[in-house]
Amino acid sequence: MKKRVIIPLVIGAAAVIGLAGTYLGIGLRYADRFFENTSINGIDVSGMTVSQAEEAIAGMVEDYEITLKERGGSRETIGAEQMGYRFVSGGEVQEFLDSQNILEWLPNRLRGGTAYTMTAATAFEEERLRQSMLELNCFDPEQVTAPADAEIVRQEDGSYQVTPEIMGNTLQEEKVFELLKDAARTGEREVDLEAEGCYQNPSIYGDDEELNEKAATLNRYASMTVTYQMGGDVTEVLDSATITGWLSADENDNPVFDREAIRAYVAGLAEKYDTIGTWEPFTTSLGQTVYVEARTYGWQLNQEQEAEELYQVLMAGESTERWPVYYEGAASRGVNDIGDTYVEIDYTTQRMWYYKDGSLVVDTPVVTGCVANGTESPEGIFCVVDKSEDEILKGEGYSTPVDYWMPFYEGVGIHDADSWRGNSYGGSIYLYGGSHGCINTPTANAAIMYQEMEIGTPVICYKSDGTGTHSSLG
Repeated sequence: MKKRVIIPLVIGAAAVIGLAGTYLGIGLRYADRFFENTSINGIDVSGMTVSQAEEAIAGMVEDYEITLKERGGSRETIGAEQMGYRFVSGGEVQEFLDSQNILEWLPNRLRGGTAYTMTAATAFEEERLRQSMLELNCFDPEQVTAPADAEIVRQEDGSYQVTPEIMGNTLQEEKVFELLKDAARTGEREVDLEAEGCYQNPSIYGDDEELNEKAATLNRYASMTVTYQMGGDVTEVLDSATITGWLSADENDNPVFDREAIRAYVAGLAEKYDTIGTWEPFTTSLGQTVYVEARTYGWQLNQEQEAEELYQVLMAGESTERWPVYYEGAASRGVNDIGDTYVEIDYTTQRMWYYKDGSLVVDTPVVTGCVANGTESPEGIFCVVDKSEDEILKGEGYSTPVDYWMPFYEGVGIHDADSWRGNSYGGSIYLYGGSHGCINTPTANAAIMYQEMEIGTPVICYKSDGTGTHSSLG
């Protein structure tokens, strides 16, 4: 009975020992090589010794390359040889093998194997990497487009438009280099230059709110007009096309206008509309047409001030109407600008007429400047510059009191003279017994003119041919 029990036990023990020996024997196969399903940095080293594994890793290193994913979909690569990329044994493969427990060969197989990762198993030459990088198409100056900001551009029709930014493809060299070095150290095989922010980008984009607001402002300026009221129904329109020609944008895209062009425009207005200094046709009370130079009466633009004010009007950016700034103005615009209220003096006939609102108020003989003494009264169109009573007129060799004084040009004026002339006016007195240049008038008529006439009233002084007739107040 005892023999029957012992024999199976002996057989079972022998089997277990046999299995254990087999398991150990299999494990011993891996004493100097890696388990099945073992990888290092993704390289299958199953069943390899340390040296074999290092050779395999080195072989895979030779095939290593970095792919640069570029803007626009282009791709370029830098291979191992180009960067001096190579395997460098640092003992890590041996350490991986040493950490391997030969008795774990079966659990290792059951869990699908082991994947090791090395961080210092390769080396590369930085200068070769940099040089290879710079030889890529993405660094070729002929294939590189610089970024450009969105900007406001004037169109052919004078309007302003925001042109979109240009992204370009200019890379930041040092940033790309650092990215490639990091990839080479870690074994990364692809770098996305766009995603990693390696490109130089514009600083202002086409949807920039401030930029578009400035474009809108410029277009508003380019569309405005300025209508000049020149008197009566006369207008002069400064149109948007002309204004647009003067308009530009400064370095900050703010509107500016050509001051020289503005001054030239105002000068053109003066040339066209100024009457001071021109010869005006005038129909006399005797029915003749004479031409008289507008000396101090008439239209004369203050060009400097008007140019400055027009500049400010344009900078305000709104269409408007305006009167120009004048040194001198007149009563009207037309064939002449005298209107229907004026003083008329004919030196030839020694007569003076005063019209108010088209009605004759005074018709009187006068004595004007002495021809013989060279103190003739001035010819031209002037205006009354002042009125006063009880004045003493002084000059070289004389001091004369008058009741009514109405000057119109450089000390020359209309005044009464009964105190020394009595009733002697008109005729040829002026030839040898004329005044120092003033218009001597009977006191009664001087009084009427003084009462009725306003400062600024035109005074037309001329020499007629002495013919014709005139009406008299009696």
